[in-house]
Amino acid sequence: MEEGALMSSKSIEGRRSTSPLQQLTLTSSRELFRNVKTIIAMLFMFFFFLLIIGGINVAINDSRVAPNVSVTGTAQQAQDLVAKLNAQGIEAVSGAPEGSTTAQVTLFGDSASVILSTPHPPAWIPIVKAVHSVTGIPTSKITVADSDGSPEVDLLRVNLSTVLIAGLMAIAFMGTSVPLVALRQRGTLRLLGTTPVSRLTFIVSQTPVRFALGVGEGVIILGIAISQGYIESVNALQLAVTFVLGLAMLFAFAYLLGSRAKNTDLITQITGFLPVVVLLTSGTVLPPGIYPPFVSTAINFIPSTWFMQAMSSELAGTEPFTSIYLLWALMAAVGVAVALLAARVFKWDQGDL
Repeated sequence: MEEGALMSSKSIEGRRSTSPLQQLTLTSSRELFRNVKTIIAMLFMFFFFLLIIGGINVAINDSRVAPNVSVTGTAQQAQDLVAKLNAQGIEAVSGAPEGSTTAQVTLFGDSASVILSTPHPPAWIPIVKAVHSVTGIPTSKITVADSDGSPEVDLLRVNLSTVLIAGLMAIAFMGTSVPLVALRQRGTLRLLGTTPVSRLTFIVSQTPVRFALGVGEGVIILGIAISQGYIESVNALQLAVTFVLGLAMLFAFAYLLGSRAKNTDLITQITGFLPVVVLLTSGTVLPPGIYPPFVSTAINFIPSTWFMQAMSSELAGTEPFTSIYLLWALMAAVGVAVALLAARVFKWDQGDL
């Protein structure tokens, strides 16, 4: 009898020692993983875009014929590159291009260019990887174009950040805003509103499990980038800072979107459509040059563009429209401001004022 009373006392003490934030975080995690539909909805967009981009990349590159390469530049580097390409089964010679040449590589010391024949350019990605391997030139400084001057683009590389952020937006919006509204409709939030739990504590408690899912998607993208040799010049710390600040900002907007909404169906439609709009205005799926100048300028004021530009600069070696440090500052400031606003306007119940 005394032993049972002692165990009960310890159990009560254990519950008391657990903070409301910890309890809510654990409950939120369990609730999320019990809802299989929500999990599928969150992960679908990420894997859908990844398969689409990967499939297009394979279809384009695997259909191209092997190149016949000529290499000009520093004698030793040119000879080493020719030896590397021949070892890979790619025909290569040192010197000026010949009649059979379909790819001309020029080494400039800290950069390089690859000019492909037209109208049917050969496979060029193996050439770029070989140039980087032999010379150490970052792939972001190896330009590839056809003989007409049209640039060639590695679709997988330039869209890795797009795929990642599409997945993160699905987690932030479909996996956060929609469940929040559903809890409000069921009356669960009304019950929580009668407890001492603050609005900010409840909002923060929804983040850890969803943040972990976002990290999982980030690891997948990072693994692909490493396997393809895309991150030879990436600063791991900068990549981590960009990821954390960007994902935190997306969560803040997701909480704001779900802070007062009452209709689950409406919020589901909005969160499903919003990522598509953001991706089309990101400057990676559609090049900014297709828009009028004032539209391109306006796009740079969209917070998701800051995240997209900063992440793309790390994974694809592109130049953002402004300093990455300024992009970090903007994401941090907006993320904090929106999170505090979400906590302030958050409603426990549909009838709250």
